[in-house]
Amino acid sequence: MSDIAAACGVSQATVSLVLNAAPGTRVSAATRKAVIAKAEELGYGRRSGRSGDRRPLVAMIINEVTSSPHIAGLIDGVADAATEAGLLVSVMPTGGDPALEAAAIDCLQRAGAQGFIYARLITQEVVLPAGLSAGPTVLLNCYAPGSAAPSVVPGDLAAGMTATLALLDAGHRRIAFIGGEDSIEASRERLKGYRRALAMRDVPADPALVEKGSWTIKGGHAAFRRLRALADPPTAVFCFCDRAAVGVYNAAVELGLTIPRDLSVIGFDNELFTADMMPPLTTMELPHADMARHAVEELHRMILRPGAVPRHPRIKIDCPLISRQSVAAPEGRSARLAAPLPLSVRS
Repeated sequence: MSDIAAACGVSQATVSLVLNAAPGTRVSAATRKAVIAKAEELGYGRRSGRSGDRRPLVAMIINEVTSSPHIAGLIDGVADAATEAGLLVSVMPTGGDPALEAAAIDCLQRAGAQGFIYARLITQEVVLPAGLSAGPTVLLNCYAPGSAAPSVVPGDLAAGMTATLALLDAGHRRIAFIGGEDSIEASRERLKGYRRALAMRDVPADPALVEKGSWTIKGGHAAFRRLRALADPPTAVFCFCDRAAVGVYNAAVELGLTIPRDLSVIGFDNELFTADMMPPLTTMELPHADMARHAVEELHRMILRPGAVPRHPRIKIDCPLISRQSVAAPEGRSARLAAPLPLSVRS
């Protein structure tokens, strides 16, 4: 296939797509004809079997595969999009071990992988492995400053704005943020979004209303107990994750508060249990499936068009608000009717 590619002036990936009759490919009729003619001239022979069964291979390198519900969206999204594009995907968990990553990349390249999706379970900055610097690579849920590889990440800052604006539009002015550790980029970005939304509506940001390091049920419980003890406690809480929101619910019951009459709550992640909470939790959804689809589409484009400049160095996918029954106007106030400002999904 390398000889055919050189003779036709196309990439080996294009030759593979043509000779394996991969569905969903965008190869011109002239290129397809030239590749087939050169293959016949050089005596290229395929292994026995139906041609449609041999699809171009792409690989997903991810640092960990755990029981976390977030992993399913990433892996299933990549697998579904790859199938639609006529690609075969191999998923290789490496535990974030650089030596294991290098071995996996070498093995997959020897097996004929024509492109890579380098992924992380939690959004973070990474250093792209040297073995991926030459071929088509897309970063999923991570990014590498200075690398030419495009990345697809969630729009955490915009999501923080969306959640906070929803509470502001309900009429709340004392809104607390219960975040994770500062080491978690998503927590930092959502806090920025929270502060930006307050500024947009001319609501002063009170540092006393920000709790950090509370991403567990126990942490959310303790954080809200501290917030409730303030001289002017919050009437609404935006939580870094749904588990922290469960802790807030538990603390509210202990304090004799009713959600949403006495306290409005918004979580993050849209975990399965949130629809069954009492009341069902309003939450932000991580768009992992959409992120994965964008990553596969960009990788497929790079395979078909070697040397093409990425359309967007970093794509940020909007996190949708899942509205349920945990948000209402604070007692004695009417909800504002202004709709949240539209937010861009890309930057």
